[in-house]
Amino acid sequence: MSDQLLILKNKYNQTLDRNKKAEEYFQEHTVEECLNKKFKSGTALDVFNEVTKELSNLIIQIESTMGNKMTHYEKINGFKL
Repeated sequence: MSDQLLILKNKYNQTLDRNKKAEEYFQEHTVEECLNKKFKSGTALDVFNEVTKELSNLIIQIESTMGNKMTHYEKINGFKL
């Protein structure tokens, strides 16, 4: 595995963890709290949108580097490195 691909997969795993934490936050807080709580990058919803965009971009980069599509399992669970 190339160094670039390993870096991308690690970043994907880290971003996927952030996504899971954001989903947990949404489940544990009211809609009002999610819309009003401020983080460094904006509201909880703003941060979640950023993470989602980052995941999408990483999928494109990883698939381009690998030369094939990520599996559904990899997209949902990340990579075993």
